[in-house]
Amino acid sequence: MKIGSNNHRNTLERIIERLDIGESEMVLKDKTDNLLKSIGTEEVPLKIDDAQLICKEINKILEEKNIDLIIDPEDLLNSRRYEAKERVEEYIAELDKHKNQKDYIIDSDDLDDIEFLLNEYDLMDKKIKAYEIIGDIYFNSRNYEKEYEYMCKAWELTTRYPKRKLNYRIMIKLANNYIDRGKYQDAIALYQKALLNVDDIPERYLIHLYYNYALAYYRLKLYSPSLEIISDLLCCTERKDYDLWRMAYNLQGLCYFEMKDYESALSSYNNALQVLTFTGYSDIKYLIYGNIAEVYLKLNDINRTNIYLDMILRDIAELNKNSDLYYKISHRVAYIYENLGEIEKAEKHYRESLEYAKRNVHQNYISKNILSLIELNKKVKVKDICQVIEQYNDDILFGIKSNNDSSLIFKCLKTYVDNKEYNRFEKLIDNIIKYQGGESK
Repeated sequence: MKIGSNNHRNTLERIIERLDIGESEMVLKDKTDNLLKSIGTEEVPLKIDDAQLICKEINKILEEKNIDLIIDPEDLLNSRRYEAKERVEEYIAELDKHKNQKDYIIDSDDLDDIEFLLNEYDLMDKKIKAYEIIGDIYFNSRNYEKEYEYMCKAWELTTRYPKRKLNYRIMIKLANNYIDRGKYQDAIALYQKALLNVDDIPERYLIHLYYNYALAYYRLKLYSPSLEIISDLLCCTERKDYDLWRMAYNLQGLCYFEMKDYESALSSYNNALQVLTFTGYSDIKYLIYGNIAEVYLKLNDINRTNIYLDMILRDIAELNKNSDLYYKISHRVAYIYENLGEIEKAEKHYRESLEYAKRNVHQNYISKNILSLIELNKKVKVKDICQVIEQYNDDILFGIKSNNDSSLIFKCLKTYVDNKEYNRFEKLIDNIIKYQGGESK
């Protein structure tokens, strides 16, 4: 079968010019010397077989250049289809701009326009790219349910291009979403399936896969397999990805800490600090200082605990409060103060951590801090504890859905009862029923 169109050559030229692909890079097999020069002429109309051959070579070059684009034979045979692709790319560029500027509001009209073009021309490769970046935006805004919806769509469509290396990037993001939503077993199952073809996974994705694979086991409190995977990560990579190495050593330290192997934990944390010397110190070092202080606390070495605590407090006012680190560091400081018996200072930093976890929409740390304040309330009266619980009712309810953990709800209800706040108790019960899809009075 062959199709003749004067637009074929123009479309191919536009593709090559836009992507900076020289004709010399396209090593076509058999009768290819004059193919690019002659397609689209009356003498040699473009055949589907030739279109497939050209696309195969273009896509090979795109993958070698790590360009996130796929050219289908239909793009050469239907100029309007390629024009639709370019239009979708404009929408994607605009979405990418929103993401980089941290403007996470997605215009529903734009989504409708994108969906129309994607479906009108069955643009599978553009669907993958569009759904991935929409998922990225929802990830950055902490809307993990919507992120899952779009990452799942993108992942399902990758079966259309099974040998595409960038598929692993989407797989990693989808598995990360499982971790963020507390679906650790689902993340592990996805990683295990991917590792059946470990030789096909580019190293830049493999090392991140290993890290998050280990993280999922850590969250399940399965520390030995987590340590084994971290060891694989540190052995398999030659890439100087210092940020990932630092994260891996820190996670290794957390595993050893939970296993009560405190000397190994200290060694891992110090390795993480050593890696930081290659990238320049940042706020992350204060979180590692907090981890080290916690180890010395367990070893009853109060002097060294205070040394590392003071190293944090010396600079805490200068830290970036809008980062994902500040509320984590504040929570660690509060925990250390609590265990040193300085309850008022602990309460202050738990409240600080709660405030900035809320600003950064980090549900896990919102729940952590409310639980910590409730537990602190058992030691000494925490001011307005019931008001704090009421203020964060929506976040507490969301926690049931995000991590299937109802312990916080029960502790909040018990706190209301202990404080004889029966109206607030009843209101929270009503909200739970509504949230679960039932009817309250």
